Amino acid sequence: MEDFIKNINWNNIASSVVTIIVAIILYQIIKIPFKKAFQRDKNKERNTYASMIGSFARMAYIVLVSLFILRINGVNVDGLLAGVGVASVAIGLAVQDTLKDIIRGISIISEDYFKMGDYVTIGSDSGTVVYSGIRSTKLKDGLTGNIISIANRNIEKAEVSATTLNLNIPLPYELKLSDAENIMNEIAEACKSLEFITDCEYRGVNALANSAIEYRLFAKSEKGKRIEAKRNILHKTLEILEKRKVSVPYPQIDVHRKD
Repeated sequence: MEDFIKNINWNNIASSVVTIIVAIILYQIIKIPFKKAFQRDKNKERNTYASMIGSFARMAYIVLVSLFILRINGVNVDGLLAGVGVASVAIGLAVQDTLKDIIRGISIISEDYFKMGDYVTIGSDSGTVVYSGIRSTKLKDGLTGNIISIANRNIEKAEVSATTLNLNIPLPYELKLSDAENIMNEIAEACKSLEFITDCEYRGVNALANSAIEYRLFAKSEKGKRIEAKRNILHKTLEILEKRKVSVPYPQIDVHRKD
């Protein structure tokens, strides 16, 4: 044990520790401006690409620092790299899952599976995409706030939830067009302040149905809250129609009897 301790090159160890500390500090400094730019930029596609590039750059940085530390400790890095070809088969088997993750990660970006900020369903998991990296994708569950990490190789398909709603509101034929449109504009304005809704507007007459005139209401919901937004709009619609004393039409059948 004493011989082992005596043979330790403490200068190399000290240099290695200093290198690691400097590398971490340098990484944090370099990351700050990119992180701020990432937070300011609201473009989902650019953010997704930036996340993927950042993940790849981080892996490359770790490899370079590791090679530098090996060189400090007397390891022949050039010889090590030259021997990679011989060991490539063994390494390939050892990291095949990682390679699958990387290949799938590139496919996710190039084939536009989803973008940062999208609300998606992947298998049995749903949430907002908060990270899209070279090896994994992370979703934030809207109900629990939990972060779900999914290896890219397990993402065969992703269902991106829509955030727009087109609702047909039926109003009776007996109601004058001007009165009907005033009601629809009132509904649209009232819905803008409802929970889970970011915008709402009246789009005009959509159809002349059998028992009612259908007026189109267009709305935008928060990501992952489309169902809740629709319920809130319908609830507010019924409230306003009740206040205006307008009945919601429904199919009726006239029966004529011959005596």
